[in-house]
Amino acid sequence: MIMKDFFDKNLFQEVFNSNEFKGWLLSRRWFGDKSLLSNLLFKITVYYFNIISERIFLTIIEVTYDDYSKKYFLPIIVYEKIQDILEPNETTRENVVKLTENTFSKILALSVHDNQKEKITYLNLVEAEYCVLFWKKILFDKTISETFPNMSLELTLYTEQFEDEFNMLKVRNLIEASLYPERYEYELQQLGGGNTTNLLFALKVSNKKNSHEKPISYVLKSYKDFSGSLEPRKLFVLVKNNFPNAPKIYGMIKIQDRETIGIYEDVPNSGNLGDIYWNELNNMVNSIFKVVDDDDPSLGDKEKISGYIKNYCANSLQVSEKIGLQIKKLHEALILQSDPLYSKEIVSSVEYLKDYTDKLLEMVERMQETMSKSSEGAFYSSPKVLSTLIDIKDIIEKFRSEFKGDTINIQPVHQDLHFQQILVNKSNGDYMFYFIDFEGDPQLDNKEKEQKFPIEKDLGSFLRSLSYIKFNTLLKFIEDRIIDKDKIEVPAEFLFNLYFRKSSKTTKKHKILENALKILNVWENKLMGKIFEQSPDLQITLINYFTIERVLHELSYELLFRPDKILVPILGLKEIIDKY
Repeated sequence: MIMKDFFDKNLFQEVFNSNEFKGWLLSRRWFGDKSLLSNLLFKITVYYFNIISERIFLTIIEVTYDDYSKKYFLPIIVYEKIQDILEPNETTRENVVKLTENTFSKILALSVHDNQKEKITYLNLVEAEYCVLFWKKILFDKTISETFPNMSLELTLYTEQFEDEFNMLKVRNLIEASLYPERYEYELQQLGGGNTTNLLFALKVSNKKNSHEKPISYVLKSYKDFSGSLEPRKLFVLVKNNFPNAPKIYGMIKIQDRETIGIYEDVPNSGNLGDIYWNELNNMVNSIFKVVDDDDPSLGDKEKISGYIKNYCANSLQVSEKIGLQIKKLHEALILQSDPLYSKEIVSSVEYLKDYTDKLLEMVERMQETMSKSSEGAFYSSPKVLSTLIDIKDIIEKFRSEFKGDTINIQPVHQDLHFQQILVNKSNGDYMFYFIDFEGDPQLDNKEKEQKFPIEKDLGSFLRSLSYIKFNTLLKFIEDRIIDKDKIEVPAEFLFNLYFRKSSKTTKKHKILENALKILNVWENKLMGKIFEQSPDLQITLINYFTIERVLHELSYELLFRPDKILVPILGLKEIIDKY
C-alpha cells in the first residue's frame, strides 16, 4: 500500500492523542516539562501537516494542558519494514537497533475507501531526522524544494556572507548536490550521544565520481521547540565580526518563518574541553594515591599538590590559560552596535541587582517548598541541607548590599557556557577552540533569552563545570577506593558526611577523603586563576550571583528528574556559603 494514501492529518491527530504515543513523547530527550505532563492528561493538536514524500510527513504538534501550551517540530517517517527507509550504508546492526529503539509502534484499523472492510496494519513511526532519506528529500530533492512556498517552507543558503574559498566551496557543494543528487552519496551520524535538547547529526556528502576526495561534512540541527531560535542570528553576528571560533551557518530551513533546521559547519575537534579536565584530573588522583600512602600528611601540602598538578595536568593548565582570552574575544564578537539586539548597554547596578536578588530569592523559596513536601526519608529533607538554602538567601542579600559600583555593563552573551559547549582541536601543539550551541539559557523563555546580561553570567556557568568535574571525580574516587564492596554503601553518603557531619573522631577513611578534597580544591583554584588572568576587570560578586543562579537551576532539575544526584548542587551552594 502507498503510505500517504492512508495517513492524513486526522489519523495522526488520533494516534498522537493515544496514551501510548504520549508515553513515547515523554521519553524523548527534547520534550520538555515532563513533570507537569507526566499524568498524560495533555492534549495534542496537529498544528501543521504536510506530506513531502510517500513516507515522510512534516508535522508540528501543539501540546496543551490547562493554561500550558507549547509547539514542537516533529517530522516523521512511517514504515512497515525498517529496511524500506534505509540507505545501503545505514543497514548496520547498530543503526537498525537504534532506530528500532526509537520507533513508536501501534496497530491500526484503517477504513479502505473502495470496500467496506477495515484493513489492519502496523504503524511504525520514527523521527525523520534519524534517516538519510529525510535529509536527501528535504535538502537535495529539487521537486520537493520547488513546492516549499506552497507548504510555508523556506530554504535559505547564506552564500553572500562568505568571502573565503573554503566556506564558499561548502555552500556551493550543497547547491550542486540539490541540482544533481544522483551524483552524490550521503552518510549520517548522530552527534551528542542523543543527549541533546535538539537533534544533531553530521551529514557527509561524497561525490561518486571523485571517490578519492574527502567527503564534505555538515552539522544538521533540528530545532524541536517551534518558537524560533536566536542561534542563527547570533552565529551570523559572529561571522560579520570575523570571529573564527564558532561554526559558520551555511543555511536554514524555516516553516512559517520559524527556524526548524540549521545547516552548519562541521568544525574539526577531538572532543570537548571537559574531556581534557576530566581525564587528566582522574589520572592525577589515581596516580597520586598509588604511590603515596592514603593518609600521608604530605598530601595536605599545597606546594606538593601544585607540583602534582604541574606534572599531571599540563594540558588542563595550557587550555585554561588560553580559554579565558577566547571567552573574552567571544564576548567582544557578540557586540554589533548597529543592531539594537546586539549592542552593549549600561544599567543602574542598584536596580539590576535588586531585580536579580528578588529572582534568586524566589527560586530558593520554590526549592524550600518542594523539599518540604518531599517524603521524610529523602536525604535532602535533612535539616542541614535545608539550612543551606536559608544560608544562601543571606549570602545573596550580602552580595547585593556589598556590591561596589554604580553601573553594570550588559550585552549579548552565550548564556549556557559549559565545557560541553566548547569543542577543542589540537594542531601542531596548539589548541583551537570552537564555541557551539548559541540557543541561550535553556531555563529561560524566548523573550528572556533576548535579554542582555553581564559577561559574568557566562563565567558563572563556566566555573560550575569545574565544580561538577571536581565533585564527580571525588564520587568516583570514593566508589573506587573508599566504600566497602562487601557492604551496601553509597558514595554520595560518604561525601555528604564529609561536608555535613563532622565527627570528633577522625577515621582513616575520613582522612583519606579530606586529602583527596584538598588536592581537588587546589586543582580547581589553580585552573580558575589561569582562566581569570585574561580578565582582571571581572566582578567576582556578579560571578557569584550567576553561579548561585546556575546551581539553583541544577538543583531544580535534579529534584524533578534525578533526586539521587542532588548532592552535587547542594555542595556547590555549601562551598559558596563557607567561602563568604
